[in-house]
Amino acid sequence: MVVSGGRLGAPVRTFDARPARRAALGWMVASVLATAALIPLAVWAMVTARWGLGTAAALLGMFYAGAAGWIAGRDGLWSGIRVADLHTGGVAVRVRGGAAGYAWDELESVTVSGVQYGARVRWRFAVVAADGRVLRFGDPLPDVRELGEAVAEEVAGRTVARHLEAVRTGEIVRVGPFAVDLDGVEKDGERLPWKSVQDVVIDNGLVSVTAPGATLAALAGQVPDALAFTALCAEVGALHENF
Repeated sequence: MVVSGGRLGAPVRTFDARPARRAALGWMVASVLATAALIPLAVWAMVTARWGLGTAAALLGMFYAGAAGWIAGRDGLWSGIRVADLHTGGVAVRVRGGAAGYAWDELESVTVSGVQYGARVRWRFAVVAADGRVLRFGDPLPDVRELGEAVAEEVAGRTVARHLEAVRTGEIVRVGPFAVDLDGVEKDGERLPWKSVQDVVIDNGLVSVTAPGATLAALAGQVPDALAFTALCAEVGALHENF
């Protein structure tokens, strides 16, 4: 069942983790069966002094047992979001216990993190909803980066508007470890005035505010709505230039 509802708008794309889950389950069962067959063979070979066969069977049994354990322990494989349906007006998710749909205005922040595995990056997105629920998008959802970035872009657009209005009225807006106001941006007691800020970027897993001789930086995973933060800094910096 696809949770859509008129309030979520037209469907855009479905991200379905169930095929990957089924494939993983198949490999895990095969590995368990192989282990169950190889261990008794290894014991019999050792008892009957067939050392070469026993050693090979034992090593293969250990390999398959390790493979089964690795599959069983994969983060998010057996729990979490099974299907995510992206819509023009929001996102719907399906989990083991049911389904839920959220319009864009019902999502408050998106935290992005990436873990490098060789040439591949495993992307994870934590989306905080207004009802307090945290939607976690990651493996094994296919093309999870595309899904996460689409959600982050929609949430950021709305977040920037709220934060910019707050800054205009003289408030201090805090985004993760950063604080933004009309005078500049601050982190851990170090402040950079807008007139000295050269760039605000997200690169190599870091959110960085750069100025001549100084940089304020934090891990992207520690900055909810990092995309909104960079856009907010651009908007507030432009406001400062017009004063």
